[in-house]
Amino acid sequence: MPRKGQLRAISPQTPVDPPRIATPDFHNWYSEDGMRILAVAAFAFTLVLSAGLAQAKQVALVIGNDAYQSVPALEKAGGDARAVSALLGAQGYDVIADFDVTRRNMARDIAEFVGRIEPGDTALIYYSGHGVEIEGENYLLPVDITSPEAGGENFIKLESFALSNLLDTVRSSGARATLVFLDACRNNPFAAGGTKRAIGQARGLGRITAPEGTFVVFSAGAGQTALDALDDQDRDPNSVFTRLLLPKLTRQDMELRAMIAELRVEVRDLAKTRNHAQFPAYYDELLGEFYFAGGSAQPVDTAVPSDTSQIRDDFRLAMELGTRDALEGFLRRHGDSGDFSVDLAERALESLGREESAPSARLASTSQVEEAPPPASAAEAEAEAARALMRDTQAELNRLGCSAGGADGIAGARTRAAWDRYRAASGSALAKTALGSPAALTELKGAKPGTCPAAQVATGRAPETAPGTVVETGTTRAAAQLDVSGTWQWVANCALLVRVSGWTRLSPMADGSWAASAGNSLGAQGSGSGTLSGSTLTLRMRWSNGIKEVATMHFAGNDFTSTSSAGCTGAGHR
Repeated sequence: MPRKGQLRAISPQTPVDPPRIATPDFHNWYSEDGMRILAVAAFAFTLVLSAGLAQAKQVALVIGNDAYQSVPALEKAGGDARAVSALLGAQGYDVIADFDVTRRNMARDIAEFVGRIEPGDTALIYYSGHGVEIEGENYLLPVDITSPEAGGENFIKLESFALSNLLDTVRSSGARATLVFLDACRNNPFAAGGTKRAIGQARGLGRITAPEGTFVVFSAGAGQTALDALDDQDRDPNSVFTRLLLPKLTRQDMELRAMIAELRVEVRDLAKTRNHAQFPAYYDELLGEFYFAGGSAQPVDTAVPSDTSQIRDDFRLAMELGTRDALEGFLRRHGDSGDFSVDLAERALESLGREESAPSARLASTSQVEEAPPPASAAEAEAEAARALMRDTQAELNRLGCSAGGADGIAGARTRAAWDRYRAASGSALAKTALGSPAALTELKGAKPGTCPAAQVATGRAPETAPGTVVETGTTRAAAQLDVSGTWQWVANCALLVRVSGWTRLSPMADGSWAASAGNSLGAQGSGSGTLSGSTLTLRMRWSNGIKEVATMHFAGNDFTSTSSAGCTGAGHR
């Protein structure tokens, strides 16, 4: 069983440092047909290896707001936060707890929280208080938030904390897993005070798209309110949601998803005793399994003897390649070493054998570990379809020069700003809330590149003009920029005789840079951005297998050659 607050396994989408390339004397590692990475086992076991190299910690931010100054006060948010803080502290979490927090102090708490997180840590956020949904974004409210006047939504946005920004900030810290518990679902407190939580125009917090590596739980579902108390005679110091959550956090035998499934039913059933609908919602992008209490799990010795460093390097390389030849070569060389990586390699080889013996049962997803996960639920399928739709929308916004950032399927602040720019530039009749809808995507696909105004020295693109050619545009003389937009197919030869093929899609950004998305024959997906100087594009890419790469592409018409920091040289065409 994993240590408390630790993941049992993580899929290859989790960013990790690139493996150091070693040169082991393996025999016959590389087969022409065997270059598909066994991502299922490779990075799952690489994570186990990483656990032996550095002891991760657990950091928590706990906030409870009762004493609101301009909106109805709450009664149990502070008690909820104190109970959660005490429990997490007893489990070894490094807890930052604050109560009745003003905007300035809340910003300070968040900054301190993020500052304590190091790559590989577990980050947990518990917030109890008022929350509001505005135009698809959820905002957490400090106690000094003032009542907005008519049309005061923009004021609330500036004086509160956007949930998506908070999640993105924690994600950028390198946390391996982020858990978020929000007891902030509500009715509009301006219309009705009492024991409901939040402020805004609609009931309940809005649905979200959680970033990768994040698990978010709302105390009530979309359009529902969360009860502080069952009735006026309810003397429990905690809200309905939190009183049932607290004992779950001490369970040593229950994985997070099973725990939340049980919690949701219990909250729903207890609320039903008062004819109230409250069914907590959750958004799962966590990679691997998670346990709050580790039970009998033993710590891993973090000291790695120097004579095992070559074994570990060879193991990382074998798992990165993920072929039968690579794994068998590793076992031939190090099978008698007694190192724990030998057992991991044997398990990876067994997993590969099962996959080869049952190709018809192989799933497209690489997030499984050893055994295929159960079929996705209707809700999971719906969430994935929504993310795919948003990724396509982001790609189209980038194609139009609206600068939506990477196509990650998350409607963050940059994507929403890009949608606003498109609507302003095109005169679209679609509303702000149409972002991510089929109607929006259809309209974007019909728009012409350059719809969003971009700061360019030339009046337009001239793909047939050689780079550096001076173009006369009235009173303006400027060098025409090469148009490298589109999808480029390529083949590359990399270190250790690895031959990889793939594609890279380039889209212009409003600031003059280029957005890139890519995929390769090893099953990895990548995204990044770059700058174009003459006929040379320098791209900074991050791949789903954790590798960070700087690639230089030299264009000549519809062809290019390239080199990269990963030791690859390639060529391709549009």
